[in-house]
Amino acid sequence: MHIKIYTRLKHFEINLSEYHLFAQGPAVGDVDGDGHKDLVVPTLSGNIYVLSGKDGSVVRPYPYRTQEKVMIQVLLDLSKRGEKSKGLSIVTTSFDGYLYSIDGPTSCADVVDIGETSYSMVLADNVDGGDDLDLIVTTMNGNVFCFSTPSPHHPLKAWRSNNQGRNKVANRYNREGVYGTHSSRAFRDEEGKSFWVEIEMVDKHRYPSRFQAPYNVTTTLLVPGNYEGERSIKQSQIFERPGKYRIKLPTLGVRTTRTVVVEMVDKNELYFSDGFSLTFHMYYYKLLKLILPRCFLQSKDTDLPNSDSQALNSMKT
Repeated sequence: MHIKIYTRLKHFEINLSEYHLFAQGPAVGDVDGDGHKDLVVPTLSGNIYVLSGKDGSVVRPYPYRTQEKVMIQVLLDLSKRGEKSKGLSIVTTSFDGYLYSIDGPTSCADVVDIGETSYSMVLADNVDGGDDLDLIVTTMNGNVFCFSTPSPHHPLKAWRSNNQGRNKVANRYNREGVYGTHSSRAFRDEEGKSFWVEIEMVDKHRYPSRFQAPYNVTTTLLVPGNYEGERSIKQSQIFERPGKYRIKLPTLGVRTTRTVVVEMVDKNELYFSDGFSLTFHMYYYKLLKLILPRCFLQSKDTDLPNSDSQALNSMKT
Protein backbone atom coordinates (compact mmCIF):
# COMPACT_ATOMS: atom_id res chain seq x y z
CA MET A 1 0.00 0.00 0.00
CA HIS A 2 1.45 3.34 -1.07
CA ILE A 3 0.48 6.62 0.58
CA LYS A 4 1.53 10.04 -0.65
CA ILE A 5 1.55 13.08 1.64
CA TYR A 6 1.78 16.53 0.05
CA THR A 7 2.74 19.69 1.92
CA ARG A 8 3.40 23.23 0.73
CA LEU A 9 7.12 22.57 0.26
CA LYS A 10 7.49 18.84 -0.45
CA HIS A 11 5.76 15.50 -0.54
CA PHE A 12 6.40 12.05 0.91
CA GLU A 13 5.61 8.55 -0.30
CA ILE A 14 5.23 5.75 2.22
CA ASN A 15 5.01 2.05 1.47
CA LEU A 16 3.45 0.27 4.45
CA SER A 17 3.10 -3.22 2.98
CA GLU A 18 1.27 -4.93 0.18
CA TYR A 19 -0.78 -6.79 2.79
CA HIS A 20 -1.94 -3.68 4.63
CA LEU A 21 -4.83 -2.67 2.39
CA PHE A 22 -7.47 -0.24 3.59
CA ALA A 23 -11.12 0.15 2.63
CA GLN A 24 -11.72 3.76 3.63
CA GLY A 25 -9.74 6.97 3.48
CA PRO A 26 -7.53 8.26 6.32
CA ALA A 27 -8.40 10.80 9.01
CA VAL A 28 -6.33 13.91 9.73
CA GLY A 29 -5.53 15.49 13.10
CA ASP A 30 -2.85 16.11 15.71
CA VAL A 31 -2.91 12.67 17.31
CA ASP A 32 0.25 12.84 19.45
CA GLY A 33 -0.17 16.48 20.52
CA ASP A 34 3.08 17.81 19.01
CA GLY A 35 1.32 20.64 17.14
CA HIS A 36 1.54 19.03 13.70
CA LYS A 37 -1.16 17.18 11.80
CA ASP A 38 -0.92 13.42 11.53
CA LEU A 39 -2.49 10.92 9.17
CA VAL A 40 -4.41 7.99 10.67
CA VAL A 41 -4.69 4.98 8.36
CA PRO A 42 -6.75 1.89 9.32
CA THR A 43 -6.04 -1.35 7.46
CA LEU A 44 -7.90 -4.53 6.62
CA SER A 45 -5.22 -6.50 8.48
CA GLY A 46 -6.33 -4.87 11.77
CA ASN A 47 -3.43 -2.42 12.13
CA ILE A 48 -3.95 1.30 12.71
CA TYR A 49 -1.04 3.45 11.54
CA VAL A 50 -0.32 7.06 12.49
CA LEU A 51 1.91 8.87 9.98
CA SER A 52 3.62 12.14 10.83
CA GLY A 53 2.66 15.12 8.70
CA LYS A 54 6.21 16.50 9.05
CA ASP A 55 8.15 13.75 7.29
CA GLY A 56 5.76 10.86 6.67
CA SER A 57 7.38 8.58 9.24
CA VAL A 58 5.35 6.18 11.37
CA VAL A 59 4.64 7.74 14.77
CA ARG A 60 5.70 5.41 17.56
CA PRO A 61 4.42 3.36 19.35
CA TYR A 62 2.07 2.78 16.44
CA PRO A 63 0.78 0.76 14.67
CA TYR A 64 -1.94 -0.30 17.09
CA ARG A 65 -3.07 -3.85 16.41
CA THR A 66 -6.61 -5.21 16.66
CA GLN A 67 -7.62 -8.81 16.02
CA GLU A 68 -9.64 -8.17 12.85
CA LYS A 69 -9.96 -5.62 10.06
CA VAL A 70 -10.71 -1.99 10.79
CA MET A 71 -12.93 -0.18 8.30
CA ILE A 72 -13.12 3.44 9.39
CA GLN A 73 -12.26 5.65 12.40
CA VAL A 74 -12.86 9.10 13.87
CA LEU A 75 -10.54 11.46 15.76
CA LEU A 76 -11.98 13.01 18.89
CA ASP A 77 -10.79 15.19 21.72
CA LEU A 78 -11.92 13.13 24.71
CA SER A 79 -10.13 15.15 27.39
CA LYS A 80 -12.14 15.61 30.56
CA ARG A 81 -13.63 18.88 31.73
CA GLY A 82 -10.87 21.20 32.94
CA GLU A 83 -8.16 18.88 31.65
CA LYS A 84 -5.65 20.22 29.13
CA SER A 85 -5.82 18.42 25.83
CA LYS A 86 -2.60 16.54 24.96
CA GLY A 87 -3.74 15.01 21.68
CA LEU A 88 -6.63 13.26 20.00
CA SER A 89 -8.16 9.86 20.60
CA ILE A 90 -8.74 7.35 17.82
CA VAL A 91 -12.22 5.85 18.16
CA THR A 92 -13.11 2.86 16.00
CA THR A 93 -14.73 -0.53 15.88
CA SER A 94 -13.19 -3.72 14.58
CA PHE A 95 -14.54 -6.95 13.18
CA ASP A 96 -13.41 -8.63 16.40
CA GLY A 97 -16.51 -7.27 18.21
CA TYR A 98 -14.79 -4.56 20.24
CA LEU A 99 -15.05 -0.77 20.42
CA TYR A 100 -11.62 0.88 20.77
CA SER A 101 -10.86 4.30 22.21
CA ILE A 102 -7.11 4.72 21.70
CA ASP A 103 -5.28 7.55 23.45
CA GLY A 104 -3.27 9.36 20.80
CA PRO A 105 0.03 10.15 22.55
CA THR A 106 0.38 6.78 24.34
CA SER A 107 -1.64 4.38 22.14
CA CYS A 108 -3.19 2.95 25.32
CA ALA A 109 -6.75 1.87 24.66
CA ASP A 110 -10.05 1.58 26.51
CA VAL A 111 -11.81 -1.42 24.98
CA VAL A 112 -15.53 -2.25 25.21
CA ASP A 113 -16.78 -5.70 24.27
CA ILE A 114 -19.98 -5.09 22.29
CA GLY A 115 -20.11 -8.73 21.26
CA GLU A 116 -21.17 -7.96 17.70
CA THR A 117 -19.46 -7.10 14.44
CA SER A 118 -19.57 -3.48 13.30
CA TYR A 119 -18.13 -2.05 10.11
CA SER A 120 -19.71 1.41 10.13
CA MET A 121 -18.19 4.62 11.45
CA VAL A 122 -18.58 5.48 15.11
CA LEU A 123 -20.63 8.68 15.29
CA ALA A 124 -20.15 11.32 17.99
CA ASP A 125 -22.60 13.95 19.22
CA ASN A 126 -24.75 14.97 22.17
CA VAL A 127 -27.56 12.43 21.97
CA ASP A 128 -29.30 12.43 25.35
CA GLY A 129 -29.47 16.20 25.85
CA GLY A 130 -26.79 16.27 28.55
CA ASP A 131 -23.50 18.15 28.45
CA ASP A 132 -21.23 15.22 27.54
CA LEU A 133 -20.14 13.72 24.22
CA ASP A 134 -21.83 10.45 23.28
CA LEU A 135 -20.67 7.71 20.90
CA ILE A 136 -23.11 5.88 18.62
CA VAL A 137 -22.21 2.38 17.44
CA THR A 138 -24.32 0.31 15.04
CA THR A 139 -23.83 -3.40 14.41
CA MET A 140 -24.52 -5.90 11.66
CA ASN A 141 -27.19 -7.47 13.92
CA GLY A 142 -29.22 -4.28 13.69
CA ASN A 143 -28.50 -2.99 17.19
CA VAL A 144 -27.64 0.61 18.07
CA PHE A 145 -25.49 1.31 21.13
CA CYS A 146 -24.96 4.69 22.80
CA PHE A 147 -21.88 5.12 25.02
CA SER A 148 -21.32 8.14 27.23
CA THR A 149 -17.86 9.73 27.59
CA PRO A 150 -16.43 12.00 30.32
CA SER A 151 -15.60 14.63 27.70
CA PRO A 152 -17.82 17.74 27.55
CA HIS A 153 -19.76 18.23 24.35
CA HIS A 154 -18.89 20.92 21.84
CA PRO A 155 -20.50 21.34 18.39
CA LEU A 156 -17.10 21.12 16.68
CA LYS A 157 -16.39 17.79 18.39
CA ALA A 158 -19.42 16.21 16.75
CA TRP A 159 -18.78 13.76 13.92
CA ARG A 160 -22.18 13.00 12.39
CA SER A 161 -21.25 11.49 9.04
CA ASN A 162 -18.41 10.24 6.91
CA ASN A 163 -16.19 13.10 5.67
CA GLN A 164 -18.28 15.51 7.79
CA GLY A 165 -20.99 15.43 5.13
CA ARG A 166 -18.86 16.50 2.17
CA ASN A 167 -15.05 16.79 1.97
CA LYS A 168 -13.72 17.18 5.51
CA VAL A 169 -11.74 14.28 7.00
CA ALA A 170 -9.93 16.29 9.67
CA ASN A 171 -10.75 17.03 13.27
CA ARG A 172 -12.49 20.42 13.58
CA TYR A 173 -12.27 21.12 17.32
CA ASN A 174 -9.65 23.79 18.13
CA ARG A 175 -8.82 23.93 14.42
CA GLU A 176 -11.39 25.26 11.95
CA GLY A 177 -15.17 25.24 11.67
CA VAL A 178 -18.45 27.05 12.25
CA TYR A 179 -21.22 26.40 14.77
CA GLY A 180 -24.24 27.96 16.43
CA THR A 181 -23.42 29.25 19.90
CA HIS A 182 -25.08 27.90 23.03
CA SER A 183 -27.48 30.84 23.24
CA SER A 184 -28.75 30.08 19.74
CA ARG A 185 -28.95 26.28 19.90
CA ALA A 186 -30.52 26.13 23.36
CA PHE A 187 -34.13 24.95 23.22
CA ARG A 188 -36.52 27.87 22.75
CA ASP A 189 -39.77 28.81 21.03
CA GLU A 190 -39.63 31.73 18.60
CA GLU A 191 -42.46 34.21 18.06
CA GLY A 192 -42.80 37.61 16.46
CA LYS A 193 -41.57 38.60 13.01
CA SER A 194 -37.86 37.70 13.22
CA PHE A 195 -35.19 36.14 15.41
CA TRP A 196 -31.40 36.22 15.75
CA VAL A 197 -28.93 33.39 15.25
CA GLU A 198 -25.45 33.81 16.75
CA ILE A 199 -22.68 31.85 15.05
CA GLU A 200 -18.98 31.54 15.73
CA MET A 201 -16.32 30.85 13.12
CA VAL A 202 -13.11 29.25 14.37
CA ASP A 203 -9.82 29.30 12.48
CA LYS A 204 -6.67 28.46 14.43
CA HIS A 205 -4.31 27.78 11.56
CA ARG A 206 -0.80 28.91 12.37
CA TYR A 207 1.94 30.49 10.28
CA PRO A 208 2.48 30.16 7.34
CA SER A 209 -1.14 29.16 6.64
CA ARG A 210 -2.83 31.67 8.94
CA PHE A 211 -6.51 32.49 8.36
CA GLN A 212 -8.22 30.63 5.53
CA ALA A 213 -10.37 33.66 4.71
CA PRO A 214 -12.59 34.69 3.03
CA TYR A 215 -15.35 32.60 4.60
CA ASN A 216 -18.56 32.20 2.62
CA VAL A 217 -21.26 31.59 5.24
CA THR A 218 -24.84 30.57 4.45
CA THR A 219 -27.48 30.36 7.17
CA THR A 220 -30.56 28.40 6.10
CA LEU A 221 -33.92 27.96 7.81
CA LEU A 222 -35.63 24.85 6.47
CA VAL A 223 -39.41 25.40 6.19
CA PRO A 224 -42.32 22.91 6.42
CA GLY A 225 -44.50 21.77 3.55
CA ASN A 226 -47.51 23.81 4.69
CA TYR A 227 -45.55 27.07 4.54
CA GLU A 228 -46.59 29.39 1.70
CA GLY A 229 -43.26 30.42 0.26
CA GLU A 230 -39.80 29.13 -0.55
CA ARG A 231 -38.75 25.72 0.74
CA SER A 232 -35.84 27.35 2.54
CA ILE A 233 -34.97 30.83 3.77
CA LYS A 234 -31.29 31.70 3.26
CA GLN A 235 -28.93 34.47 4.31
CA SER A 236 -25.49 34.47 2.67
CA GLN A 237 -22.57 36.61 3.79
CA ILE A 238 -18.81 36.76 3.29
CA PHE A 239 -16.57 37.35 6.30
CA GLU A 240 -12.87 38.21 6.34
CA ARG A 241 -12.09 37.19 9.91
CA PRO A 242 -13.23 34.47 12.33
CA GLY A 243 -15.26 35.38 15.40
CA LYS A 244 -18.84 35.68 16.61
CA TYR A 245 -21.52 37.19 14.38
CA ARG A 246 -25.30 37.60 14.59
CA ILE A 247 -27.59 36.85 11.67
CA LYS A 248 -31.26 37.87 11.47
CA LEU A 249 -33.82 35.44 10.04
CA PRO A 250 -37.60 35.84 9.58
CA THR A 251 -39.90 33.87 11.85
CA LEU A 252 -42.22 31.34 10.24
CA GLY A 253 -45.93 32.10 10.43
CA VAL A 254 -46.94 28.51 11.14
CA ARG A 255 -46.79 26.32 14.22
CA THR A 256 -43.90 23.94 13.59
CA THR A 257 -40.45 22.63 14.51
CA ARG A 258 -37.66 23.47 12.06
CA THR A 259 -33.91 23.20 11.61
CA VAL A 260 -31.35 25.98 11.22
CA VAL A 261 -28.31 24.95 9.16
CA VAL A 262 -25.09 27.01 9.19
CA GLU A 263 -22.61 26.28 6.38
CA MET A 264 -19.14 27.72 5.78
CA VAL A 265 -16.75 27.33 2.84
CA ASP A 266 -13.22 28.73 3.18
CA LYS A 267 -10.79 29.82 0.47
CA ASN A 268 -9.65 26.22 -0.05
CA GLU A 269 -13.25 25.10 -0.72
CA LEU A 270 -13.30 23.11 2.51
CA TYR A 271 -16.86 22.73 3.76
CA PHE A 272 -18.03 23.00 7.38
CA SER A 273 -21.55 22.86 8.75
CA ASP A 274 -23.64 22.76 11.91
CA GLY A 275 -27.36 22.47 12.58
CA PHE A 276 -29.85 22.78 15.42
CA SER A 277 -33.63 22.77 15.88
CA LEU A 278 -36.06 25.48 16.96
CA THR A 279 -39.82 25.64 17.46
CA PHE A 280 -42.17 28.35 16.24
CA HIS A 281 -45.46 29.38 17.90
CA MET A 282 -45.74 26.06 19.73
CA TYR A 283 -47.19 27.59 22.90
CA TYR A 284 -49.63 30.15 21.53
CA TYR A 285 -52.50 28.32 23.28
CA LYS A 286 -51.10 29.43 26.65
CA LEU A 287 -51.75 33.00 25.58
CA LEU A 288 -55.33 32.07 24.62
CA LYS A 289 -55.87 30.60 28.09
CA LEU A 290 -54.99 34.00 29.55
CA ILE A 291 -56.99 36.03 27.04
CA LEU A 292 -60.26 34.11 27.28
CA PRO A 293 -60.72 34.39 31.09
CA ARG A 294 -59.74 38.06 30.93
CA CYS A 295 -62.31 38.72 28.21
CA PHE A 296 -64.94 36.85 30.23
CA LEU A 297 -64.24 38.89 33.34
CA GLN A 298 -64.34 42.15 31.42
CA SER A 299 -67.68 41.29 29.85
CA LYS A 300 -69.05 40.35 33.27
CA ASP A 301 -67.83 43.61 34.78
CA THR A 302 -69.56 45.64 32.07
CA ASP A 303 -72.87 43.86 32.79
CA LEU A 304 -72.81 44.62 36.52
CA PRO A 305 -73.84 48.32 36.34
CA ASN A 306 -76.88 47.50 34.17
CA SER A 307 -78.07 44.80 36.54
CA ASP A 308 -77.56 47.07 39.54
CA SER A 309 -79.54 49.89 37.96
CA GLN A 310 -82.40 47.55 37.06
CA ALA A 311 -82.48 46.32 40.66
CA LEU A 312 -82.69 49.90 41.95
CA ASN A 313 -85.47 50.79 39.53
CA SER A 314 -87.50 47.78 40.61
CA MET A 315 -87.13 48.76 44.24
CA LYS A 316 -88.36 52.31 43.52
CA THR A 317 -91.41 51.04 41.75
